[in-house]
Amino acid sequence: MIYLVYRMRLTETARRDMKAFWAWLEQRERFFYRDLPMVKEVRWYYSAVGEVYVLENWAAFDDEAAWGAYRAALGGLKADPEWESERVSQETWWDFLDTRIVTDPPVPVGLSRR
Repeated sequence: MIYLVYRMRLTETARRDMKAFWAWLEQRERFFYRDLPMVKEVRWYYSAVGEVYVLENWAAFDDEAAWGAYRAALGGLKADPEWESERVSQETWWDFLDTRIVTDPPVPVGLSRR
């Protein structure tokens, strides 16, 4: 698996109304990933210590080809003015800090007690 990781800092608007922010995020996730079936899983992490008010979004793909298909599909979606208008509403709620691609290690390490 490979993961596209975005880190975002919540804006003052989000920090002033966290209930509205979390409601927006739930709706946004449904909207954003609805037409992107190559995304196998999405995970969110919220900093509680250190860089507070920072979210991480981890989107999982089977391989680099699936990530490429995601990038191509986003290009098509951004060409739709209604979709793009909804997408850029994120600027009200967060500022992007950085992006990276990570991958699972080539050996079976890690612990899960689920």
